[in-house]
Amino acid sequence: MAVLGSGSGCGGSKPGAGQDDGRIRVVATTTPVADFARQVGGERVQVTGLLDATAEPHDYEPAPSDARAVAEADLVVSNGAGLDGWLDDLLEQAGAEVPRVEAARGVELLPTEERGLPGDPHVWHDPRAAASMVDNIASGLARADPQGAGAHRRRARAYKRRLERMATEIRTGLAAIPPPRRDLVTSHDALGYFARAYGVDVVGSVLPATGSDTEPSARQVRGLVDAMRIEGARTIFTEKGGEPRLEERVAEEAGARVSASLYADALGAPGSGAEGHVEAELANARAMRSAWTAR
Repeated sequence: MAVLGSGSGCGGSKPGAGQDDGRIRVVATTTPVADFARQVGGERVQVTGLLDATAEPHDYEPAPSDARAVAEADLVVSNGAGLDGWLDDLLEQAGAEVPRVEAARGVELLPTEERGLPGDPHVWHDPRAAASMVDNIASGLARADPQGAGAHRRRARAYKRRLERMATEIRTGLAAIPPPRRDLVTSHDALGYFARAYGVDVVGSVLPATGSDTEPSARQVRGLVDAMRIEGARTIFTEKGGEPRLEERVAEEAGARVSASLYADALGAPGSGAEGHVEAELANARAMRSAWTAR
């Protein structure tokens, strides 16, 4: 049986950091697409990530330094699917015509109950969708950097093979858990693609939408508690670094516990061991397996 391993990811740049050294200047919105851009671009790119591990991508408020970074960019990479809709205003404020890649373009979206979104935007949690995002980013980099087009496409192919190995490792590790025990309850509905890819049953989420700023009603809490009892779910998974006060109250009512262990909207902070997409997904699978094994 394979063991769900760990590794090290790539660090991030801050807006305004570094000098112009001839590399393609890429500005990326979320931490996952910033990591994809670094993996594909390699030494030919200088990637500035607008969001860090603590930022909430759904309602992020850009800073003036973000507008400056965008104005100086050769390419802007966004998640798309409505997750970083605030980028439109930022591009307008920057007043520059910058080529843009929406990494999630062409990915079939799962439905969502959140108003204003075309579907669930957390597509990177499906390894096949992540591979499509990598292809989109590679195409954007090839247009922005024609001389490096071949290198970008080679690195994209190599990284997609790494995604395949990751997915195999996760599936092998979770296969030890009987399917009826793979029950997922989260803070908000951000791991539907992960669940579909790896045979996990989504029981529900504490917050009623994909964002993290909506309080559930008493009726919604009661419905989740009832569903957890019916399914035998014993863990509510929350994101690393959050304040799970509401989740702890729901868990107490449901006779469950809270595991503050997942990377849902963002990758891990520097030093976490989950700074890269692959490492974060493996960490998620390990956390789930640990909770379900201990049940």
